[in-house]
Amino acid sequence: MNKFTLSALSGALSIAASATSAQSHSEMETTIVTATRTEQSIADSLAPVTVFERADIERIQPADLQELLSRAVGVSFVRNGGHGANTSLFLRGNQSNHTLVLIDGVRIGSATLGSPSLTNLPPELIERVEIVRGSRSSLYGSEAIGGVVNIITRKYHDTDGVQPLLQLGIGTQGSSKALAAISGGNSQTQFNLSALHENTDGVDNTEGTSGVHGDKDAFEQTAFNLSLSHKINDRAKVSALYQNSTSESDYDNNCYGTGFVKYSCSPYSDSEVSVANIRGEFQLLKNWLLTLSAGESKDQSQIDYHYVEAGAMGVSGDNFDTTRNIYSVQNDWLLGKNHVLTAGFERLLDKVNSNLNYNEDSRANKAVFAQWQADFGIVDLTIGGRNDDNEQFGTYDTGNASVGVQIGKPLKIIASYGEGFNAPTFNDLYYPFYGVTTLKPETSENRELELRVNQAWGTWSASYFNNDVDKLIQYNPATFGPDQIKGAKIKGLELSMATSLYQWNIEANATLLDATDTSTGKDLRRRASKQFNIDADRQWQQWGASASLRFVGKRYEDTANNDELGSYALIDTAVSYRINEQLKLNLALKNIFDREYVTARSFSLGDYQAIGREAMLSITYTPK
Repeated sequence: MNKFTLSALSGALSIAASATSAQSHSEMETTIVTATRTEQSIADSLAPVTVFERADIERIQPADLQELLSRAVGVSFVRNGGHGANTSLFLRGNQSNHTLVLIDGVRIGSATLGSPSLTNLPPELIERVEIVRGSRSSLYGSEAIGGVVNIITRKYHDTDGVQPLLQLGIGTQGSSKALAAISGGNSQTQFNLSALHENTDGVDNTEGTSGVHGDKDAFEQTAFNLSLSHKINDRAKVSALYQNSTSESDYDNNCYGTGFVKYSCSPYSDSEVSVANIRGEFQLLKNWLLTLSAGESKDQSQIDYHYVEAGAMGVSGDNFDTTRNIYSVQNDWLLGKNHVLTAGFERLLDKVNSNLNYNEDSRANKAVFAQWQADFGIVDLTIGGRNDDNEQFGTYDTGNASVGVQIGKPLKIIASYGEGFNAPTFNDLYYPFYGVTTLKPETSENRELELRVNQAWGTWSASYFNNDVDKLIQYNPATFGPDQIKGAKIKGLELSMATSLYQWNIEANATLLDATDTSTGKDLRRRASKQFNIDADRQWQQWGASASLRFVGKRYEDTANNDELGSYALIDTAVSYRINEQLKLNLALKNIFDREYVTARSFSLGDYQAIGREAMLSITYTPK
């Protein structure tokens, strides 16, 4: 079958494309767009990809986005306490700001921190998630050294009528959720409006209990999204998106006034993340698709202090408001039946507004990129390159090449090479008493070999990767500032499997990682050398059930590898019961054995605490 069709071209950069069926159980039918910026099936993709469909999200019933992503191979997290606390994502052992996160194809994240606020992206408003591992800087530029996570918001799938939805949930730790949505449209125009409110009393984020620190740290969030699409005619389509999330999070910290005088306080942060985008797709010729896109994402946070001591009332918190504007033009040409040529232009502008004095508060980046995809029968080929012209650091060229060879029906072998680069964040460069203005962009070279096998009993794959990162920037807790080390060598083996046994769908994945500082030979901090996931689920009549096991091995808190964090294993379960066509009950149990574990330590208040055992009971009403 020809892999490159006009329908595939019409999906180029259409990040808002409708979901198909759950990737776990029908991988051959699932299409993705993130790996090549053009639509293709997972089976045809030459990149290692994990996809969570809406059906997967409803089956897993994740408490937040972090829990959902942690089930994917190669993904690990560090959370500074309970829900709403700062979270860092490590993809394939790379830095937290080495993973590019998109919402419907729009780049998000804080320009000061360099990473997104994943807490502000509730899974109830997500249609699907595509995780592409390995460098994709040749398509997306900075931040894509470790890979790309593309979050597609909920969409409408029918072609006629209006469909409302209401979901209410209550849980442990004083938690509650309420979701309301309405979708509708016809064959030309479709819309979706969803709104969510959630809150929890939370847990005490740190083990320190002195003064006012021994209290629960609450979290509250309100989020909504609106998506519209309109088919002008058979050759033109426009779509628009707006998503907004506001939250308030308590946390533990010591507060300091002028001259670093310490005061007792109960700090909290107000955060807002928003994304807006408008896109047009135009079939100019039978074999030529033009896609135009203009988007803006904002990441705003304000730290507020509730002081216990009257003498500290004049001390205020800091605010960080960052805006990212991105404009793109993409052309896709179908050349014959077996070749697709993609070429495009992007302009990115980062802006920072803060009460702190940053030496520079804006940075522009222009880029051109091109890619060729070819199907030679049993051999598939993808070659691409990109030139980024950064206003602050000059030009950087990145390239990639992948070749896949089909050996018989069951086996496919894929070899890949990809280059990456990442510009230092504004905090790395200019944060007062922290930043180092002489830092240079990080660069990387990733080599990879993957085996994919599709047999009658199921599928399995194995990927070996070797990523050399030069001029790596990392936080050093011994100096309280960023270090730019010579580099890091990150090697790993990823294994995954999916099968069915006695009507249970079973998936498993494992990651073996060796991430070291090339100068010292020490492990990079907070990277586990071993981790694995096992998931099982079954549906029968009105019932559904799932269970999962996640194991994370030992790792080090410090760069000197003297402070070891112990391994841990977590077991989650979920049960659903459909009362009738309109009502459905769900019960999710997390960390059912109440396992205590530590993913990170604070500077002065001890270990960051685990969330502990959680339960959430919800009911969903979908009028017919």
